[in-house]
Amino acid sequence: MASITRITARRSLASRRAIALELPEFLLQALETRVADANAGGTPEDHVTIEHFIELGLAESVSLAEVALLEQRIPGIADAVAQWLDEMD
Repeated sequence: MASITRITARRSLASRRAIALELPEFLLQALETRVADANAGGTPEDHVTIEHFIELGLAESVSLAEVALLEQRIPGIADAVAQWLDEMD
């Protein structure tokens, strides 16, 4: 009989996790320019960061139709996406 050596607890889909990225310099400078443009004239509490732009860019790559398909493999992802969208407002 096989034994279970590791049980991995499922992470909350609404939680956040930090990762490290290595990006080409041209891309970083393009993002920095977008951040500067977005923050020009805005109040400090409305300022965005490079992380905001990267998060939104990645989120745009996942369609609502794909979320519906992913729900079969990752139960609760649709609710997590809805919560994330609500928090973006």
